Amino acid sequence: MFFKALITIILCISVSAKTDGNVPILVYVGTYTGNSENDSKGIYAFAFNTEDSSLKSLGLVVVTQNPTFVLIHPSQRYILSVNEVENGTVNVFKINAKQTSELTIVDQQSTGGSYPIYLSSDRLGHHIFVANYMSGTVTVLPFDIKNGRLQRTTRIYQQMGSSVDPESQTSSHPHCVLLDKKEEYAMSADLGSDELYVYRFISMNGTLKKQYISKSIQAGDGPRHIIFSNNHKYVYVINELSSSITVLNHYPAIRVIQKISTIPENFTSTNYAAELIIHPLLHKFLYASNRGHDSIVVFAVDNNTGHLTTIQHVHVQGRTPRHFNILPSGTHLIVANQDSHNLVIFLIDLTTGKLILTNSSAQVSKPTYVTFLSP
Repeated sequence: MFFKALITIILCISVSAKTDGNVPILVYVGTYTGNSENDSKGIYAFAFNTEDSSLKSLGLVVVTQNPTFVLIHPSQRYILSVNEVENGTVNVFKINAKQTSELTIVDQQSTGGSYPIYLSSDRLGHHIFVANYMSGTVTVLPFDIKNGRLQRTTRIYQQMGSSVDPESQTSSHPHCVLLDKKEEYAMSADLGSDELYVYRFISMNGTLKKQYISKSIQAGDGPRHIIFSNNHKYVYVINELSSSITVLNHYPAIRVIQKISTIPENFTSTNYAAELIIHPLLHKFLYASNRGHDSIVVFAVDNNTGHLTTIQHVHVQGRTPRHFNILPSGTHLIVANQDSHNLVIFLIDLTTGKLILTNSSAQVSKPTYVTFLSP
């Protein structure tokens, strides 16, 4: 029954990710898929060598439709992906060995909504949170870590509303849902309504209880993704439509303390902001991507006030950087350029936070997400 809608076919291959001299980091890349010969067909794997910043292609490891968001489970035993389609689903793949890219399908479950585009989990991975963009819903799927199975759920939360943009904001479009650092509250950024939904997370039964809807985001901003500061004090919201980041006080109540542009003042062409990440080790640098300006912007973070100061804009050597990620070591950043079909590697200066372009890149059609599995 659970395979009824399954379009995922596991390739019967096991490609070694080991390279001479060191054990590399496995990189999994989600994509938009298509039917032509050159289109992507699912999730791809690469071996990243930290010594020379090189990416070695390990090929297509899973055939599945539009796996645009890929999540490494906290146990590092499983990888989950969405199928961004009308009848949305989440897939669970077992990681067979950290030295190979091989994955095995374990489960597939409906998200209870359409076009899921975001996944997150609690710290231990007992609950999977899903944002369904087109249906305007947020879903919580209980997860059994022992066998890798998702439970069918009725924990589907409808968001409502609209805003001023006639193309992107005619109805609710949650673009992410994420627990805060204390795992007391979940926050959903609704691009369609310019609102932040705040839910109380009841960990005992995996339910969400709506607390309030924050109107802190200005009309037309289009909040896309959120991240929480490491000290629990601040929330950073990247606004897709206005190419900006809104900085908010988190506790005891949400309050705007800054709004800063992600693009230079002299750039007047169309741009849509996409992703934002705080440096995983230093916590004093924040990175965000621009689609149109085709850049990564680097900010300094004042952890006492939450304020951001622009440090650098660097071109991504491609078009439409939908996603990027920073290695757990904090030394490298890999950007996925959706419309130029390439991955590009940057070094990170750990003193200044600035990005330094390497000569390393790789080709893959319509990459949308980058994540890492450490050795």
